[in-house]
Amino acid sequence: GIFGGFSSGANVAAALRLLKGDQSGKTIAVVICDSGLKYLSTDLWS
Repeated sequence: GIFGGFSSGANVAAALRLLKGDQSGKTIAVVICDSGLKYLSTDLWS
């Protein structure tokens, strides 16, 4: 998988939603700007 942050996941989810709609069959580029490394030191994964 891709180890991205929350905003990156939201970008991918939005792109997938577009591809299910009227953009079906088209090509969409998604930019993943950050990694999930900064979330490893939080209590999120405890």
